Amino acid sequence: MFSLPPNRTARARALQIFVCLAVISLTPVRAMSEEQKSPGPEGTAFNVFDMPAMSEKLVFAFAAIKKGEFEDAEQSLRKIISEYPGRDQNYYLLATLLAARNKPDEALDTLSVAIDKGFRNSKLLQTDPNLKSLRDSPRFQELAEKIIKNNAEKTGDPGIKFGPYPIQNSQALVSPANTIWNPRIGTLISEFKFNATSTPSTVQTGTDPVANLLTQWYQRGSAAGNHGDLYDNRDRGHSAIKISRYPQFSFIEYSREAKDAGIDYGVNTKILFNSITIGNSSTAVTKGKFWRSQGRLATTLPFGANKLFLQYVSNHLYVYPAVADYGIKHGDILSANTPYMIISKGKSGSDRPFLNAVASILAAFKPEVKEYLKKNRMIMPTVQMIFREGQVSVKNPEDYLTYKAQPPVFDSLNIDLGKMVQMAQKLEIKDVPPIVQLSIVSESEPEKGIDDFSTFRPEALFSTPTAISRAVRSSALETKLVVSAEKTQGPPNQKLEYRWVVLRGDKKRISITPKNESGSVVEITVPWHAPFPAPEQADITTSRVEIGAFVNNGTYYSAPSFINFLFPANQVRKYNDKKQIVMIDHRSPETKGRYIDPQIFADRNWRDDYEYDAAGKLVGWTRTRGAKTERFTRDGARVIETDALDRPITAEKIVYKLEWSKSGLPVVTEQATDAQAHYVYANDNDRIGQVKAN
Repeated sequence: MFSLPPNRTARARALQIFVCLAVISLTPVRAMSEEQKSPGPEGTAFNVFDMPAMSEKLVFAFAAIKKGEFEDAEQSLRKIISEYPGRDQNYYLLATLLAARNKPDEALDTLSVAIDKGFRNSKLLQTDPNLKSLRDSPRFQELAEKIIKNNAEKTGDPGIKFGPYPIQNSQALVSPANTIWNPRIGTLISEFKFNATSTPSTVQTGTDPVANLLTQWYQRGSAAGNHGDLYDNRDRGHSAIKISRYPQFSFIEYSREAKDAGIDYGVNTKILFNSITIGNSSTAVTKGKFWRSQGRLATTLPFGANKLFLQYVSNHLYVYPAVADYGIKHGDILSANTPYMIISKGKSGSDRPFLNAVASILAAFKPEVKEYLKKNRMIMPTVQMIFREGQVSVKNPEDYLTYKAQPPVFDSLNIDLGKMVQMAQKLEIKDVPPIVQLSIVSESEPEKGIDDFSTFRPEALFSTPTAISRAVRSSALETKLVVSAEKTQGPPNQKLEYRWVVLRGDKKRISITPKNESGSVVEITVPWHAPFPAPEQADITTSRVEIGAFVNNGTYYSAPSFINFLFPANQVRKYNDKKQIVMIDHRSPETKGRYIDPQIFADRNWRDDYEYDAAGKLVGWTRTRGAKTERFTRDGARVIETDALDRPITAEKIVYKLEWSKSGLPVVTEQATDAQAHYVYANDNDRIGQVKAN
């Protein structure tokens, strides 16, 4: 918390308000007592399960404040209050903003409601710099004293008594009584208590050899079994594993409040549990222009990949079917490959064999190994390593460093379950592979308005510690990243060897150059890729280059970390021998019908042909739409007037906006400005010229 002098810039003032609002929003939330509850617009009371949706809406209000758009922010907060009238902190947020906007009476009125709703933070009330203008008011002093009085009269926790839910009859109930909202990581956390004295002696029922082997190991004490493991079905029973087959598992059930808030359905980006969790959702977004599998949805949601990483290092792993995101019709249109989930080839029900594989691997670990992995948040990276190496297609260690072990979508026919459980049973703590942790050291960036027109959509889709994804928008031939894996750590006394490999893409054209002696830092250079056959299935096309990062500890390779480069499949490009762009066509008959993700790439209805002078310097380009052509200068300004040598002397500066077509898809449009650029030339041979100062 900090204060700024009143004569600071509007941007600095906006930042001050943003910081203060962010601090108050970072208060943990538990269930409320009955006296705190306030009916919502449809007669429902606010509860902890409303926090994910409300938090997403607050992001927009905070973004408006950060940009200095205070009126928009105020309207956003008022709308949030109308939807969640029982949440005292929202009133406080609005009061803070009103005070900062010099609306003292409205601010005090709103602050009074916040206190009536349960706001109790007297320290924040006295230190928040945005409330400085109110503190001399007698009414403010009355409100401050009211909080002190309320705190003195209140004993104990004002909410419902919070504590882990004691699991009974294999049921793990998610309810307001055992769930808290953790604002720092932006997720709900439900806690459970397991009864160690009532564990069945059978790991898996059935007559198959792996089930029998797991039970034998468990009864001898050499395998951990599945006691303490949770199963989270997120399709409301549509494609659930059978309780009777896994008697040691605890099965998550959602309370009415959780179901009403949609916490139980679809891709999981909203809740974590205090134990090892596997789950699935055999569903997909099937309607509208933004249809996609749950796996693709998770990597294209704001902060979705961050939530997936959080699950990964919190001992959670989910399985989602690829549905239409991988197949003959559209090809491989997933936005990224990550180790955070398993995507199954096919539709509903294709996920169940993978749930069985993961459950079996978890059961096969030695008890001490499983406890070590759980405690150190390494169990799912280790499961991923074993699962991937346990594919039928993996015949030797080098196969593990290829698409044979690391495809974006897995086929259940490729599961060698016996191999997987034997690997898990054999693993010792000293041999546990580390998690490869990546960070970006530097990267090339497109020049806005020249290399790239999508200023509203960055190339960086996400940068998480074990998966990075970039959407290539630049017209430059090459995209470069310097990536470090130096933060990788594992069990003590392991000597680590770093391996960086091309999993997808043209290996002859992609370069991976070590930047230090250990090879833990590399420069990756990826040139433009037109759609190409997927290496694991030649009749499927893909437009995604993948680099895999691995570490070998002398016994095992780690689970992969991925660097993804996603190219727009609807573009045709040509480059000259100097690696300069010659043409980009967004509407070529060659690419007609190819799918591009509208969440990532916006459509453009033109073709650009670039021109260079004798020295290879960019002169400008000609843009063609149907029969219409327009010229642009090297600076991206639209030519208005030329001289006798057909060189631009006056050009209009252009900005690009994201708009929506009648069909509901994003499109890039040009918008003229009042600004003009005037060019002068040194002589008749000068094709480049200089912009004349006004």
